[in-house]
Amino acid sequence: MKKIAIIGAGVAGLTALQTLSKHGCSVTVFDKSRGSGGRLSSKKSGASSWDMGAQFMRAHTDEFRAQLKMWEADGWVAHWDVTPWAINGTQRTASPDDIDRYVGMPRMTGLSRKLLEAADDFITQTRIVETQFNSDSGTWSLTAEDGTEFGPFDELIINTPPQQALPLLPAESQLSEQVSGVHMLPCWTLLLGFENSLECAFDAAFVKSGPISWIARNNSKPGRDAREAWVIQANHEWSERKKDAPREQVQQELEEAFAIATDCTVAASDIWLHRWLYSLPANSSGLGALRDEAHNLTLCGDWCFKPSIEGAWLSGRAAANILTGTHHD
Repeated sequence: MKKIAIIGAGVAGLTALQTLSKHGCSVTVFDKSRGSGGRLSSKKSGASSWDMGAQFMRAHTDEFRAQLKMWEADGWVAHWDVTPWAINGTQRTASPDDIDRYVGMPRMTGLSRKLLEAADDFITQTRIVETQFNSDSGTWSLTAEDGTEFGPFDELIINTPPQQALPLLPAESQLSEQVSGVHMLPCWTLLLGFENSLECAFDAAFVKSGPISWIARNNSKPGRDAREAWVIQANHEWSERKKDAPREQVQQELEEAFAIATDCTVAASDIWLHRWLYSLPANSSGLGALRDEAHNLTLCGDWCFKPSIEGAWLSGRAAANILTGTHHD
């Protein structure tokens, strides 16, 4: 039985896990966080809870459309019946579209937890800081931050942002140049919880002006807590400029922009500010997954394909197909 290690419990890694486990592989998943999901992450603070990363899933391909329908049938995701608005300054207009948007149940991490069930082992709160490839046996051993060693593994899959993958690559790996050439953009995300419902005409909006790109009433999604909770995501250009700005300044500017967008000035009772340092690739490769055959090493993630949950899913599937020798049309 082939033993495989996956570093990173995001969508791409967990998608690879699905295929590999069906092919009889023994898979161990590592993540530096307490839970799974990567950008599917959820957050609780005070009395409020939010989907902190990816806000929904949508399909551009028939394959992912079919996958979403299967997950929906299993109860892992649900359709979010929302009409996004478009906001430009103080102009707010309903902007209906025919896009089917899905969310994990009962939060985005609900999907990752279900996908993770296929793992032989899930080792959390473990940051892998060193990898060693034994060229004689063709196996990998991994060392965590606290010195704990794991292995040997026949294959290694790294599902992290490129900046975090780079130090884990062998010095002589031909992937280093490709990985170091990917620039990731940050995203500041402000989470607001309120005692009472806001008098706001919409549940979600794409914002075309100011620092914000997206706002959503989290409790409008199926399965969520009824308590009023909003997610405010800054646009990537603004986030890049403010990447190292004081948190108080970032929070104040996003709160002011939120008040303008919604025309609501009610003070929040729960507040959380998060900086996604590696949110979106400025230049994704579109290759699906990256392979170093000489070292039994595969890299995957949405930055290898296209920046979305679908992109991560397609990348993880491509990674597994490399290892199993199977291909999808």
